[in-house]
Amino acid sequence: MKEHGAFYIFKRIICVFMLVLYVSGVQQFFGGGILSLAYIVLMFLVVIIMIPDILKEGKAFKQSPKTLLLIPLGLLMVILLDNLLMENIIQPILFKAVGVAEENANTERVFGMIRKNPAVMVFLSCIFGPVLEEILYRYTVFGLIETKSKPVAHFVTALLFGLQHVIDAGIYGGDITQFINISGYMMFSFIMSGLYSKTKNLCIPIAIHIIVNLLGVSIMLLQY
Repeated sequence: MKEHGAFYIFKRIICVFMLVLYVSGVQQFFGGGILSLAYIVLMFLVVIIMIPDILKEGKAFKQSPKTLLLIPLGLLMVILLDNLLMENIIQPILFKAVGVAEENANTERVFGMIRKNPAVMVFLSCIFGPVLEEILYRYTVFGLIETKSKPVAHFVTALLFGLQHVIDAGIYGGDITQFINISGYMMFSFIMSGLYSKTKNLCIPIAIHIIVNLLGVSIMLLQY
């Protein structure tokens, strides 16, 4: 979608600002005061200002209903390349090579929060989170860089997406082995960015991201 004008610039600026906060993980140092409240408000503001664009792109499926087939295709790619290849083959080999037990601290942290407050956390991790992240990574990062270089856009978007998911335990927690998990997140990002690049429709990666997270949370809840 091609955009121009002051509101477009405003959206880009606020999304970039949110992205910096989101990737850096600094919100964990805000405590429970006004900074935390401002961070939450900013997250919701980013999603709210993008809702009209997302709804507009959702209506585009009426003109090209076959595009919806990219959702099951994307899910299949995630299962084969991310879950089976990266998470069940490559990453276990890497963990074994460095001599540590396989663990994804981010997944454990999210699941712990879901057990404490299931209703809120399921909404945040399975609905709100995927929408926000696709806005930040596909619309913002990929959208800004792809006009210069698509390969660079794919790589930078994947790197930031992966970093955001391991930074808490990997840097702030001091467990550098968590960076092994970045490969799986980067693979997921490559798939989402590839589909977004093909369609220029943010609804495709949003739908896949939501389904993947819902399936992941459902499996975790069934296991425990």
